[in-house]
Parts: sequence; structure tokens; C-alpha cells
Amino acid sequence: MHTSQRVDFLRRAALFAGLDDDDLGAVAAKLSGRSYVKGAAVFRAGDPGASVFLLLRGKVAIRDDHRHLVHLVPGECFGELAALTHDPRSADAICEESCELLELTSSHLLLLMSQSPELQRQVMRVLVERVKEAGSRSQ
Repeated sequence: MHTSQRVDFLRRAALFAGLDDDDLGAVAAKLSGRSYVKGAAVFRAGDPGASVFLLLRGKVAIRDDHRHLVHLVPGECFGELAALTHDPRSADAICEESCELLELTSSHLLLLMSQSPELQRQVMRVLVERVKEAGSRSQ
């Protein structure tokens, strides 16, 4: 995927929506493509929180002790909390079908956030939404 295609994709991803072209280009330059087959684990609970992932194609289930927490579809991101805190992963991310992902390492995410106040705001907004969703699921 070319940088311009990555920028177009990032524009539609919640974590990066609203960023200007310079910020989007900087993020796009740091992304790595990853492919996974159906049933593969992107990560498991307890793994280091080393990256955030964006789903390009396929479906990913976030599971906790074999209980489905959420199903992700293209355009969604996951793994951002552990990537920011460097805490171990709290759940499994399992591909429900073959998947194409973009990966942004924790170190790149933190560097980009230090250079872009708008990216900091976007990340905080997404994290607040995740906390609200988790709260509504537990009720």
C-alpha cells in the first residue's frame, strides 16, 4: 500500500480522523503492513503492549478468557491503550478471517504524539470512548 493510500485510510480511522495532511503523512510513513490468516492471534493477553493496529481488511475479535468483548471491522484500531502504557495486553486479538493490518509501534506513536497536539487530542478522545464503551458493556 502506497503512502497516499495509507493517508486516505488514516483519514477515515477514528484514531487519526481530523489530523491535517502533514500529520497524516508522518503517521503513514511509520506504518508497517501485516497479514494474518483466519484464527491467528495478532496478540495474546499478557503479551507486551508494543504496537497499535489498524484493521484494513478482515475481522478481528477481542476476547477475554474465551468471551467475546468486541468485534472489529475495517477502519477500526485496537491495542492503543497497552501501546501507550507499555502494560501487558489485557485480552486476545484473534483474526476471525484473513486480515490485513497496519501496525504502528508504541515508540513511533509516542514520538508522533509529542510532535502533534492534535494527535494527542485524538488519542485521548478515542481512549475516553473506549472507557465509556467498556463501562456500558459491564452494566
